Amino acid sequence: MTVFIDDVNMPVINEWGDQITNEIVRQMIEQRGFYSLDRPGDFSTIMDIQLLSAMIHPGGGRNDIPNRLKRHLCIFNCTLPSNNSIDQIFKSIGVGYFCPSRFEEEVVQIIPFLVPMTRVFWQNVKIKMLPTPANFHYVFNLRDLSRIWEGILKVKTEECNTVEQVLKLWCHECTRVIADRFTMEKDKMWFLARMRIDAESHLEDLFEKFPDEPSYWVDFLRDAPEPMEDDDEDMSLEPPKIYEEIPSFEFVKNKVMIFMSQFNEQIRGFNMDLVFFSDALKHLMIISRILSNPRGNALLVGVGGSGKQSLTRLSSFMAGYKFFQITLTRAYNTGNLTEDLKFMYRISGLEGTGMTFIFTDNEIKEESFLEFINNILSSGEIANLFAKDEMDEIYNELIPIMKKQQPRRPPTQENLYDFFITRARSNLHIALCFSPVGEKFRLRSLKFPGLISGCIIDWFQKWPTDACVAVSRHYLGDLELVCSPKVKDQVVDIMSWIHESVQDACFSYYDRFRRLTFVTPKSLISFLESYKILYKQKQVHIVIMSERMSSGLDKLDEAGASVSVLKKDLVEMNKVIVVASAEAEEVLATVEQSKAAAEIVKVEVAQKKGSAEVLVKNISAVKQVAEAKLEKALPALEEAEAALKTIKAADIATVRKLGKPPYLITLIMDCVCILFRRQIKPIRPDTEKAFIQSSWDESLKVMSDTSFLRKIVEYPTDLINAEMVDMMIPYFQYPQAVDSAQPQFVHCWLCDNLMHTKCAGLTGRDYDKIMSAAKIVVQTKSDNKSASPGISLSVVSPRKQVFLSRLSSETTCEAVSAFIS
Repeated sequence: MTVFIDDVNMPVINEWGDQITNEIVRQMIEQRGFYSLDRPGDFSTIMDIQLLSAMIHPGGGRNDIPNRLKRHLCIFNCTLPSNNSIDQIFKSIGVGYFCPSRFEEEVVQIIPFLVPMTRVFWQNVKIKMLPTPANFHYVFNLRDLSRIWEGILKVKTEECNTVEQVLKLWCHECTRVIADRFTMEKDKMWFLARMRIDAESHLEDLFEKFPDEPSYWVDFLRDAPEPMEDDDEDMSLEPPKIYEEIPSFEFVKNKVMIFMSQFNEQIRGFNMDLVFFSDALKHLMIISRILSNPRGNALLVGVGGSGKQSLTRLSSFMAGYKFFQITLTRAYNTGNLTEDLKFMYRISGLEGTGMTFIFTDNEIKEESFLEFINNILSSGEIANLFAKDEMDEIYNELIPIMKKQQPRRPPTQENLYDFFITRARSNLHIALCFSPVGEKFRLRSLKFPGLISGCIIDWFQKWPTDACVAVSRHYLGDLELVCSPKVKDQVVDIMSWIHESVQDACFSYYDRFRRLTFVTPKSLISFLESYKILYKQKQVHIVIMSERMSSGLDKLDEAGASVSVLKKDLVEMNKVIVVASAEAEEVLATVEQSKAAAEIVKVEVAQKKGSAEVLVKNISAVKQVAEAKLEKALPALEEAEAALKTIKAADIATVRKLGKPPYLITLIMDCVCILFRRQIKPIRPDTEKAFIQSSWDESLKVMSDTSFLRKIVEYPTDLINAEMVDMMIPYFQYPQAVDSAQPQFVHCWLCDNLMHTKCAGLTGRDYDKIMSAAKIVVQTKSDNKSASPGISLSVVSPRKQVFLSRLSSETTCEAVSAFIS
């Protein structure tokens, strides 16, 4: 078996100066095998292996291979073919295509002159434009000559039938392949001057037909054919791809605007709003030319906002291709990239549909991503991309396609794989959109040479003045500025001038402080958007302030009119004021008289205040006596409350059924009738009981009420007045009632309601005293708002608070508090 290792010097040199991959290769050569990583200690012997390798000349940032590996290899220095060999190769290609059967005689005769002229011009450029650390991509090889002639051979007879057109086409292809990579304008100027010099030396008399102005050739100017009734069903309705010279930039711009409107209608998720100034159209035509070639890959280099991705999407749409761009997420890794590559290979290799893979430097999450891109650009093949079962499925679908296109080729696995890879390379176009800022672009290009050699480079220069003006006019065209058209044009010009001034300041800043600061086209767009937003905000603010000023002026006018009216009213009011002043003098005299009377009342109030203080002292004495009696009666009150909770409906029914109830019960029920305001018998003496006769009949009526038990439990004690207390006092003084050790039935309820009065030692006369005190307090408060500082609610015990709460009036409560105090 023969194993070919391409770019053997590509592996990275580690910190010890070794290339790990090449060390494994050296071990296999020296020891005829290597140890297994799965089973340590097992040595795998490799037999009958022959190694072939290739590498570029070391130097200029390119690695060399270790001497320990180099000693095992037989080294051959592969030089370029001789000038005669190169001329013979491309002469055979050019003369074979531009034959008399296809083109005019004058066109056929000029082709032998173009072959050596192209080689000499390429060699002169190669000698002058040497790679430097800043221009590391100035690398020219035979691929450039091949690409120049590949573009020339795209033309058809109808579009190239004169010498002038052939020379325009030759200039265009040389410029696209070689000059588009130049980073400085002076390099392009030297390129054009050298081109004229070499053309003059080779064309001789035909040099007078050499073009003075550059021309551009594209293949997207033709419209799709209109379908006819008698057309074949297999006839394609796609626009024909005719490579021809553009009639004018205005014509191309109108055509591209149509494509952009179709793109916005058909492609969802992308809404293009591009400004096609001169440079933008040129880059669009350059990218379109690259993608239209089989295996055409583009390396677009420019700062952010230059329009690399947008122009690539539009170029793919114009070419009838699909475009794909990875969706970068936090979890995106090499496995996700391989799945995306499988999808693109199926589309381009299996379905045969054109596909543009747009890949930016911001999407390089891992440097290993560039390994896959480098392999695609170099050989078009990614090792082990598809599993065996997936490849078998692809082979089965590919057999009828290959038989249709290549009927004489047997469908073996090798042929099917080669057909699949070749088809994928032709239809899959990679567009690398990189930024030249920083060192990463240079380091990546040195590590992966396929990025430079496998792509046609288009270097995006900074926008010229007309581009900045066009973009400013586009973004500010729909903005309604409150000014004349001339002033608006000046605003547009000043926007581009500001952008260019900042760019020049960045260059001066770098020259002075050696620090890079970049102002990209995206900065200009952001500047214009910010200006539009700020202008609208200020315009709204000015409108609001204008409305406020107008409203203020209106208010001032209204105020002036009102002042005129008020002046007239003031004259009338002055007359009224004179009359009112006289009346005020009279009222003032009356007030003086009232003030004297008020002084007399004040003296009387002071006297009443002294009387109230005396009353407070008297009430304090009564308070001490009442509190002593209240403390003695509290145990009996608690027993009465406990007994009240033991009464049940059955107890009341038992009392009602008594034919001759105990006399004590009849007396208790008399008190109940008094509390419920029921009629009782007139007072007659009962000689047997040595007391008055009871009203038992009325008591039975009271107890016959079904809600009698609830009423005695929820009896509103606030209804008890002095008269009721005086009527019940004799009943509580009855000897048997006083001596009763066990309150029974409703006796406990009476005690609960009346004990507060009894405990306080109050009688009807006490109630009268309380009410009299209340009247005095009220009278005192009305006479003197400050009253006496001694008359206030004292902090009393809970039992006293219950007693005071049964007096609803605030004045009465205050009087009772004063009375008890």
